[in-house]
Amino acid sequence: MLKTIKMVWISTLVVFIGACSANQIKLQSTILHADNSDRVFVLKEGVTIKASHAKPTTLKSGTKWLKVGSIDKGAVYRTKDQVVIVNSFNTHEGYIVVEQNNVVGYYLPIEKTFIETKPMLINFQ
Repeated sequence: MLKTIKMVWISTLVVFIGACSANQIKLQSTILHADNSDRVFVLKEGVTIKASHAKPTTLKSGTKWLKVGSIDKGAVYRTKDQVVIVNSFNTHEGYIVVEQNNVVGYYLPIEKTFIETKPMLINFQ
């Protein structure tokens, strides 16, 4: 009886740990190459972007985005007009990564990692 209870407990623990780790977002280490170009764009329309296993993030209309550099996935932009939060198992502050007028992910400056999102076309000026 004790052996059966122990096996059930261990099985439950393994399933619980597996479920928790499955809901985490995948972080990809990357190197940010700084850019001092002062390239800025203003988002004309709000857009919602989402990484797998993370809550959606809405980028607000009218926010100003400054290019801070690039990674192998695209140009990296940050804004002072709103805080971009990537919220999954952990909470991260992020910048957006843009490739050919699409937001393709987040760059997390503290972790120095990239998180892929579903590409989302942005309308900017």
